[in-house]
Amino acid sequence: MTDKIEVKQAPVKKEEIKQEPVKKVAVKKEAAKKVAVKKAPARKAPAKKAAPEKTVFQKFEDTFEDSVVAVPFKVASKTFLASLGLFAYVQKEFDKNFNRYSKDFNKYAKDGEKVLDQWEDKVEDFRKDVEKKVDDARDRVRDTFKKAA
Repeated sequence: MTDKIEVKQAPVKKEEIKQEPVKKVAVKKEAAKKVAVKKAPARKAPAKKAAPEKTVFQKFEDTFEDSVVAVPFKVASKTFLASLGLFAYVQKEFDKNFNRYSKDFNKYAKDGEKVLDQWEDKVEDFRKDVEKKVDDARDRVRDTFKKAA
């Protein structure tokens, strides 16, 4: 067991200290020193812009220029760019001629709706004919099994 012992200290008397007022002392200011003016450093030529980062395809192309693997990628890339150019050309021609043929365009759209309706009717009739033939065949198979049993 540990016993705690309390030690009491005698109170300390504070002596009164008389403070004298602080006198202001005149301070001489030093004359401002002349500082040599530094000239701005000469401007450097603007830094060249960093080249745009290469695409994965470009990096791949640089590594394997004429390898067996790179050739199909080149062909696919050129094919895609050609199709994009063709699409742009067709869009431009369509826009150029659309106003000229807008009346005819609406007429053709109505004719197209009629043709679509006719085809839908023909397909529906064909579907019904096929269903009828399938039902007839199913009935014949059932009759054959009944006779056999």
